[in-house]
This record gives sequence, C-alpha cells and structure tokens, in this order.
Amino acid sequence: MGRGKFSLGTANFAKAYGIKNGKGLSSSKINKIFNILKKNKLRNIDTAFSYREVEKKLGYQNLKNFFIYSKIPRVPEKCKNIEEWLDGVIKKSLSDLRLKTFEGIYLHHPEDLLKKNGDILYKNLLNLKESGVVKKIGVSIYSYLTLDKVLNKYRFDVVQLPFNIFDRRLLTNKYFQKIKNKKIEIHIRSIFLQGLLLKDYKKIPKYFKKWKRIFLSWERWCEKKNISKLQSCLNFISSYKKIDKVIIGVADEKQLIQILKCIKKVSKNYPKKIFLNDIKLIDPRKWKKT
Repeated sequence: MGRGKFSLGTANFAKAYGIKNGKGLSSSKINKIFNILKKNKLRNIDTAFSYREVEKKLGYQNLKNFFIYSKIPRVPEKCKNIEEWLDGVIKKSLSDLRLKTFEGIYLHHPEDLLKKNGDILYKNLLNLKESGVVKKIGVSIYSYLTLDKVLNKYRFDVVQLPFNIFDRRLLTNKYFQKIKNKKIEIHIRSIFLQGLLLKDYKKIPKYFKKWKRIFLSWERWCEKKNISKLQSCLNFISSYKKIDKVIIGVADEKQLIQILKCIKKVSKNYPKKIFLNDIKLIDPRKWKKT
C-alpha cells in the first residue's frame, strides 16, 4: 500500500467512540499526529459532521494542503427543505474546518436516497459538486443491500466500505468488480475492526468471547507465521491494488509511526481462510457497548 493511499480516520478523535466509549483525543495528541502527517507528506483526512466536535478540533490545524473527506448526517425526518438543510450542514462543516471546499463528501446514511425525497437529495449533492464546493460525492456503506439499490439508481464518484481480515463481504457477489466497472473509487475503512483485530485474545472484552474460535484461529495463525496482527492486516488490504484509499485510525503518534513502518514492508503474508459473515461481529453498529 503506497502512502498516497493512506487516509487518517478521525472517528476516534470524538468522545464515546468505539466499544469502550473512548474519551476522544486531546489537542496535544492531535497536534503530534498532524506533525507526523506533515513530516511524511500524508494529505488525506477522513471525518464527519456527526463526529462530535471533531471538525472543530481539525480546524485548529492548518488544513490548507490536505484533502478533506467528510460525511453528511441523516436527513431529519421532518426536514421541509433539503436544499436549505444540506447547505447549512456543509457551511457549518467548512466553517469548523476553516476551509472553502471539500475533496469529497459521503452520505453517512445512504438509505436516505431510497426515501421519497431521494431524488431531491441527490440533485442537491450534484449541485454542490457543480458549484465547486466539493470535488467528489459518494456514499458510506454498511449494508451491501443498500449499496446495490443506491448504485443501480444513482451515479457516484466514491464509495466507502468496511473491509478487513474477518469481513470480506466486498469480495462476494463480484461487488469489487461491479464498483470498479462503474469507475467509482473504493475507499476502505475498519481495517482493524475498531482495533479488535489487533488485541490479544485475553484482552478482548467478554462480549466477543462467543466468537472464540475465529479469534483464536487468527491469533494462532499470526504466532505460527511470526507476524504481528498489525502487519498482517495491512498486508491483506495492500494485496488489493485497485483500492484507492485506506482509512486508518490511530490513538496517538506512536501508533501512526508504527503503521508507517509496517506499510514499508507489506507482503502477501495474511490468512486466506480466516473470515466470517456474522453481522453481529463484523458490523460494529451491532456491538453491545461495554
């Protein structure tokens, strides 16, 4: 995976992120992370309107030379004027980020396109692109059923999808090729499954013990091959050359440095058969908070 594919995910900058309801990252930690990004000429940032206070935190960084991708929240049920609502969301985000334009925006809840005002929402996304406020428009996907329906009805520049050692749904039903045939960029997230894939089995929260077999298989495979879980996760993603961006979250600058070292030595060494389709594990929205 070349460094140009790297995108910093910022979901964990917010409070109450992840299974442990994290505290978010301090301004000091964010400063250190951005110093590493700038030093290594890493320019892509992934964020969202709904990540509490994160866009304001990012706004304190000099983002002039960065490519910022953000996500539009769910359209309110009683929204009477989608154009006005969308315009307000975009202006608020750009103001908080201290920017004039986005490299890209996704719909955080693309099922909004399948409701009665879907065509109006899509038309206004196109207007944002045509006006130059945003370069690319896309959808952030959890459900592949939604992906099928949305891509059959609308044209987008980019899709963001979960993809990791355990979750290989992107490879089923020719989804990967379907997306590429439409000349849509593929941006991958959740490559560590919110850090779960990197944990020692003994440190995994009790809730996940019901999937003991696959976690132990994963741990034993890495031990047998004498490879870190981090390196193997990166090897897996890097083996798919047509992926355009890989979004990676970090807790501090030390993790970022460690990831950058692993990126330099990627190989084809990853488990070919350790995966599952159990939504209760591979979709973090289904997790029980601890």
